[in-house]
Amino acid sequence: MHSPLPPPFVPPASPAPPAAPGDFLTPGFFLELGFSFIVGLAIGFALKVAFKIALFFGGVLLIALFALQYADLIDIHWAGMEHHYNSLAAWLRAYGSGLKAFMAGNLPNAAAFTGGVLAGLRL
Repeated sequence: MHSPLPPPFVPPASPAPPAAPGDFLTPGFFLELGFSFIVGLAIGFALKVAFKIALFFGGVLLIALFALQYADLIDIHWAGMEHHYNSLAAWLRAYGSGLKAFMAGNLPNAAAFTGGVLAGLRL
């Protein structure tokens, strides 16, 4: 009788190479994160894009205002604009403290969300 042949040698699968520090786009990275982090990542990336667009159009608007004032076509009251800016800044501070209080009430989710926003701003 013939003895059965041993199975062919199959080398063990090599482990995946370690990710480089700061490499967020590894295959399993997003699967290990929580929902709050993923939402924060999306919001952070959207904020980054929105800030860039807003700064671009704000800069173009200011250049146009400076050029029109330089050509003596319009007269800009910068003190009035500063007053509106200060009231907007005060409103944002009040809104930010309310957001901070909301996040403190949901601390575990807030930490993951904040980390996601910061990672989204870095992408």
